[in-house]
Amino acid sequence: MKLLAIETATETCSVALAVDGDVRERYEHAPRLHAERLLPWVTELLADAGLGFGALDAIAFSRGPGSFTSLRIGIGVVQGLAWASDTPVVPVSSLAATAQSAVAHGVNSALVALDARMNEVFSGTFEANEDKIMVPVDIERVCSPADVKLPAVSEAYGIGIGFERYDALQELSGQLAGVRVDIWPRASSVLTLAFDWLRNNQPLPAEQAQPVYLRDNVAKKKKDQ
Repeated sequence: MKLLAIETATETCSVALAVDGDVRERYEHAPRLHAERLLPWVTELLADAGLGFGALDAIAFSRGPGSFTSLRIGIGVVQGLAWASDTPVVPVSSLAATAQSAVAHGVNSALVALDARMNEVFSGTFEANEDKIMVPVDIERVCSPADVKLPAVSEAYGIGIGFERYDALQELSGQLAGVRVDIWPRASSVLTLAFDWLRNNQPLPAEQAQPVYLRDNVAKKKKDQ
């Protein structure tokens, strides 16, 4: 299977391509540079693999939650590529992708907290199954850092930049097995979750490449990432 993944939910930006089990990725912490990075990276990865857009079986993408502007850029690219090449899509939670990125660091239970700005965080709890796939154990939500609850699992790690940026989460850190503020969602993790989803599901039509913001008042934001 040939699967492209695009991830732009946060300050980081990444693109990954899987061709019959071989995965290549471009990744950068690049606030406000998503629009400049995406298409050149996509073109480069496909050219290196000797593929055209029409050869892809599906395009996986980070659906959010995350930055309104960053998600809009990434999903706009996904929609354009999917429509132009008649390629179906696979939406993946950015919180789940963040948790999945932590698996490579030995984390099996993750309380993810990403900065949502406006003194809020996007949060969700995930646990790795027997296949080392992070699955949600509660609903994803946007809330005050003070409202983030400890997971029931004692060995849970705090994952995400929210633990660095908000005092309430720093206070919570001492009750966790550890904290990794340097782990972000990555396109390679989106690929992993997309492949797992495709084991029992079919990819979706291009028109279903839509963002999930969790916040109703994104249009009122005066600033974004």
